[in-house]
Amino acid sequence: MMISPDDPPSEISPTEPKGNPILRMIVLHWALGGLLGMACAGALLIFDPIGLRALLVRSDALVPGLVMLFVGFGTTFGGVVAATAVMFQKKDDDDDGPPSGGRREKAPRRQPGLAPARVAVRVART
Repeated sequence: MMISPDDPPSEISPTEPKGNPILRMIVLHWALGGLLGMACAGALLIFDPIGLRALLVRSDALVPGLVMLFVGFGTTFGGVVAATAVMFQKKDDDDDGPPSGGRREKAPRRQPGLAPARVAVRVART
């Protein structure tokens, strides 16, 4: 019996972690991006280039403001990092050969033609 690269594996590899690898990759990158975003929000408060720290300290809404800042930066950076990881994945092996689906005939060429148009005619009254 000959084994081809297209055959699915017969048993689960002991070194392969359980679960969906795509989901695992997205969650890992989202978490890393979230940590990066929270670090950037912390750096924004530490260096205070636009006076945000002083504004938050004088405000009555210090805790909600901090939560909104850190959650907003974390989710935004997490989403950007996860989307970037998905878009920059290694090229799939299926892209090496010719397309595998659809019909192999050329689409008919259509020549543009004139279409009748209705024009409203107004009669000028004198």
